[in-house]
Amino acid sequence: MRGFALLTVLLFTSSLFLNGVHAEENSGQEEGATLDILTFNDACISDAECNGERPLHFIEYFGADWCEPCKVLDNDLDDLINNETFVMRHHPSPQDLSYNSDSYQRFNTMYRLLFLPSLIHNGDALMTGTSQAQDLGAVMSNSTASFEGLNGVSIENGTIEWNSTVNGSVSIWRLGQVAHETEAYKHSDMVIGAMHFNASTGQGNISELIQMNGTGLVVMLESDGVRTLTVPSENPAVGFDLNEDEGKSGSLEPVQTSTTFIALATTVVLLLLLAPALLMWYSTVTTSPSAFNEQE
Repeated sequence: MRGFALLTVLLFTSSLFLNGVHAEENSGQEEGATLDILTFNDACISDAECNGERPLHFIEYFGADWCEPCKVLDNDLDDLINNETFVMRHHPSPQDLSYNSDSYQRFNTMYRLLFLPSLIHNGDALMTGTSQAQDLGAVMSNSTASFEGLNGVSIENGTIEWNSTVNGSVSIWRLGQVAHETEAYKHSDMVIGAMHFNASTGQGNISELIQMNGTGLVVMLESDGVRTLTVPSENPAVGFDLNEDEGKSGSLEPVQTSTTFIALATTVVLLLLLAPALLMWYSTVTTSPSAFNEQE
């Protein structure tokens, strides 16, 4: 009975430990979300009556000029742009002349991405590499997302104003046409600058952004926190590691080991270590008294 009690205590303790780890993982990080998006072209910015447009599909594209697959994807995304679909391009790679630090922070810290090219649809669906990007059309067809949360947005004399009851942040992204470093074409609607405000302030001075030689603005309302992205594609994800040398590619397998997995593995090891002692105990308690007498 002592061995059985010891095993019970061990399993109970492990269960408590795993639940505690799981709770700590969930409580340690708040989950963010994209709540609302408004797009303004430069003609709209200069018109005080213009309220911006809400896209049905908002695609954030993370690429690089040194990334060969990105060239094909650039052209494919241009064909998607219409009144319902907006593509905002990021260059998060310091190896690009068009590198943008705000794009890098979004890529690395908020979305926790590793590889190029990557697509984010409506702030929650991730497609990595050209193979998964082929499923973007199907993802868009099945999308039911709708943006809301920003009201009374106006831009006048370098100041943007808005109304929102959400506790989060408002990011203003300045977009422009940027020439490709080695190819004879320009990236449209690429991030060239950004400013971030607390949503509760209701306004911000963005004259610095407007003075940039750009083509428009994206106003984004978000609840703060790290994103949990879904991968809707069953195709293999193959791309270029942003933090590796150019030209290195590979399969995008998860590389992070969760603390829950570590705890589970530790429990299994402890049970295996305990197994010989349990077998000895079981052998002892099942040995009949007559056997003991014979040995004596």
